[in-house]
Amino acid sequence: MKGLFLVTKKFLEKRYGAEIVTSDQKYYVINEAVNLDLKAIFIAIPKTGTTSVRRQMKQRGIPIIPNPHLNILQVRDLIYVHLLKITLGGNRTFPNNDLPDDPGLRAEAKEIFTSCFKFSGVRNPWARAVSLYFRREGIRTRETISFEEFCQQHMHASDTCRQPTLHRNQYDWLCDEKGENLMDYTYKVENFDQAISEISELTRGRLILKDLIKNRNPGSQSMNYREMYNDTTRKLIGTRFEKDIDIFKYTF
Repeated sequence: MKGLFLVTKKFLEKRYGAEIVTSDQKYYVINEAVNLDLKAIFIAIPKTGTTSVRRQMKQRGIPIIPNPHLNILQVRDLIYVHLLKITLGGNRTFPNNDLPDDPGLRAEAKEIFTSCFKFSGVRNPWARAVSLYFRREGIRTRETISFEEFCQQHMHASDTCRQPTLHRNQYDWLCDEKGENLMDYTYKVENFDQAISEISELTRGRLILKDLIKNRNPGSQSMNYREMYNDTTRKLIGTRFEKDIDIFKYTF
């Protein structure tokens, strides 16, 4: 597989009947969680077990933005940026009537986005808060404050992450400007085995994933998250992430 760059380049050259040549011929990709060979976009919400899926989705090339945790609108906009990047790489024809203009590129980006299978995974907010508190990357809050203090200050879904974004809830990664869900499929990480089968069925076998995390630790804090909570902290997380709890039907 030669990567998203060659796939998109070939698509545009076929559509417009003109060769597109970049100045450096590097293979650029939109993001490691976007695979146009498979016509699939994965939205990797931090601390929802995304590494396994991203590893299987990743194509060879240089991502426009290395951060894998982009929301659906950022990925949508990056498709246009990617098309713009490779079409402006070099001029090898005269006259240029057969090359795509900007409205054409935007139309192509919209068509590509619409045709992709868009999916993501979410996690129980109470379990996820414990995982964020005990995380080894990013900010290690467990070394400086108690779990109760963490819950009091935990305001955003990516708090303590290496790539912070001010999303209040996990759902904010998945919706448009009006709050409408743009996903074709959203699974719970707690039911990933079932999700693998359903994703394959929904994509007619185009996207076949495996569970690469073979050795989960049954004694980890996030697996036994209820032990971390008292009445106060349980209510804090329940109130603060009420949207996720309501939309995805989570209970403590």
